Amino acid sequence: MQNNQYRKLLQELHVPAELNDRVLRVSRQQTMPARPRRVFRTAVCAACALALVVGTVRFYPSQQEGRQEGILVPGFSFGLTAYAADTGESYGPGDNGGLALASGNGMVSGEGGDYTGCLFQVTGENIQTISLSIDRGGLYRTETREITKEEMARLFEKEEQGLQPERMLSVWGESEDGPMYAEEAVLLGSSATEDYDPDARYGFWVPPEDCAASFDENEDLQQSAWALIDTFDGAHLTVDVTFADDSVQSRTYALSTGQLKVVYNSDGTRDVLPQLAGDDEPFVYGVYVVDEDESRWLEWPVQDSRTISLSNPYGEQENGTFHGGVDIPADQGAVILAAADGTVTETGFDAERGNYLILDHGDGLTTLYGQCRDVSVEEGATILAGEMIAAVGATGMATGPHLHFEVRQDGNAQNPVAYFNSDIRDTLRMG
Repeated sequence: MQNNQYRKLLQELHVPAELNDRVLRVSRQQTMPARPRRVFRTAVCAACALALVVGTVRFYPSQQEGRQEGILVPGFSFGLTAYAADTGESYGPGDNGGLALASGNGMVSGEGGDYTGCLFQVTGENIQTISLSIDRGGLYRTETREITKEEMARLFEKEEQGLQPERMLSVWGESEDGPMYAEEAVLLGSSATEDYDPDARYGFWVPPEDCAASFDENEDLQQSAWALIDTFDGAHLTVDVTFADDSVQSRTYALSTGQLKVVYNSDGTRDVLPQLAGDDEPFVYGVYVVDEDESRWLEWPVQDSRTISLSNPYGEQENGTFHGGVDIPADQGAVILAAADGTVTETGFDAERGNYLILDHGDGLTTLYGQCRDVSVEEGATILAGEMIAAVGATGMATGPHLHFEVRQDGNAQNPVAYFNSDIRDTLRMG
């Protein structure tokens, strides 16, 4: 399913000048042609990478013959991390164990398809082999290295002779006299099995026939790049890993695409949030990747309203205050629903939240519902997901009827939109 809701909003939202300048600087640095002919066109904004939980050692109950039941034996796990092609850095998990994005280069060729620049790495310990498969488009492996001009000439010669049709080549340099760099992307197709290389980077590839439908050289390059990324909206990536003890683990990741908000931190790092960016907010158009089995998903908490207020978004505000949730405008008295099964741990009124309640969903996850007209459940009550718990109001510090909705993990505020799956996020709009 293509993300039409995001695409519709593109006409209403824009990127601030400082982010445009940053993107253009990266583009000029990484796409300077090393010779007059260009063998591809760089889609700077087709940039994203994926991140989930980094693999580690875990302990599992023994199920091997001859071993006493109940004894824990060591096992291994794996995960995906983001690879940012513009900085060479890797990024760990974000909200809800999900996506973290970083910019990268994409290479577009009419005959070779689109190498989107959406890069990830498989991480873990004692991995022997990995198998990757995707049910839409394809995958590629990419490597960047410094080369001499003589090596560059030989690479271009092979390309011109059609000796390496499964490879896409990008070459750039800081200056005519400076070092030259080559990025080679090797097409893997819809599936591949390889010996494990911890430095290997993998990306998403759009077949030529799909490029023809999405990409137009005479149209806006940014819009065309986003349309190519949309190829993977609704796709599934499966990763199978074989460890040194011959054990095998498999995970399937759900993919969705969209215009996602970027937050630049004071230490130079950045976080990409799985939510729509508002006016004057930086964003990247990327792929959102989650392990459906390990992420915790919530139901939408307001009946008949799928709007998130732009006037007071989640996160740090210009006046230095922090807004720990999202505001969902709705009619006075609209039904507020429990976002997940849980127990009512607190109800009350204060000057800021108005009438509010808090649900505990276990394992440190809680949700808060504020500015309610009234609360219809009592402390200690056990609540099911989707059950009515309150009504929308304008109590406390509210200028109009809405639900103030917060998500906290172990007491720490989270971006609530990260806790809704792609089916819900596709229906959201900013207002």
